[in-house]
Amino acid sequence: MSERFRRRRALVAACVLTLLAAGCASDDPPTPSPEPTGTEPSEPTGTSAATESDGVTTTSDVYPTWSAIDGLETPRDDFGSAIIGDDIWAMGGMTGERGNRLLSIEVLDTTTGTWSTSDVEMPVGVASFEVVAIGPRIYAFGGFDATSQAMDFAAVLDTRTGAWRDLPPLPHARYAHTVTRFGGRIYVIGGRDVAGEVAPVDVFDPRDERWAAGTPMPEPRVRDSHKTVAIPQGLVVAGGQRDFEDSAQVDLLDPRTGEWSTLPDLPEPMSRSGLAYADGKLWISLHESGYVMDARKLEIWEPGNALTLSRHGMGFVVHGGYIYSIGGCALNPLRDVRTVDRMKLPPTG
Repeated sequence: MSERFRRRRALVAACVLTLLAAGCASDDPPTPSPEPTGTEPSEPTGTSAATESDGVTTTSDVYPTWSAIDGLETPRDDFGSAIIGDDIWAMGGMTGERGNRLLSIEVLDTTTGTWSTSDVEMPVGVASFEVVAIGPRIYAFGGFDATSQAMDFAAVLDTRTGAWRDLPPLPHARYAHTVTRFGGRIYVIGGRDVAGEVAPVDVFDPRDERWAAGTPMPEPRVRDSHKTVAIPQGLVVAGGQRDFEDSAQVDLLDPRTGEWSTLPDLPEPMSRSGLAYADGKLWISLHESGYVMDARKLEIWEPGNALTLSRHGMGFVVHGGYIYSIGGCALNPLRDVRTVDRMKLPPTG
């Protein structure tokens, strides 16, 4: 392991501890006025940001590059992101040195490329939670509150009416977990509570709004701050942290059988990254690194291109032939950002 990589990991570990206590810094108040561009004046806008932190930098002539588009109105990280129609919703999260919890929700109209602040707000200030959209509804679970306590928060938003409704509480309070839909059910995996990493998998059926127990994460591989995405074979759980140490582990849960299996490790440990499934591939990004794996073979991680700004804790969604990386927390100096990057996926077929 290189000295540069060790320094980068130390910076990320320090950021996680700061996040748990206070959140990322921000030069802006919790509800700033919009800016005309997608980046702050101090943020670089190239295809990589090697000056932002020490560590591995990846580039590729095979895979597409990222470009910055119009940014968020409010810098934020560790928020929920969901797609409703052609709109991307960035919900809650936090901003500022004191880890201010945000009630605001911003919506990107992907047809016009413009952001607006919704009249709808979060029912409670929460960060390090996740959401998933089913039809016109957005389901939100877990997170931690302004006192950094794990929550059993569970609610659903009907985007047609703007009304939130409480759901049966999450069976295992947690934060820094993932919420992923597969086969009509919603899987809540990993995360942390006051005792440490959470092994149980909670499964929610939106049809009868009941919880069930899934197959727990295998104990040696239980972690938080990972990312999960659904592929045809099941749920891929990538990276994360165990005892605040970054992990390169990648696992696959087949919800149909309840079996866990291991996949090839990431080329480097990664936590609080962005992970997506698109174009038959897995795409993961964090700071100056990006990697791609063919999801049909699940054999090799190949280098991809870095985000325009080195950061973590961002929203990461696929829509309309693009992957979007939204907001997050940048290093050197530690701060929440408005930056939104977009990468055009290769043509299929």
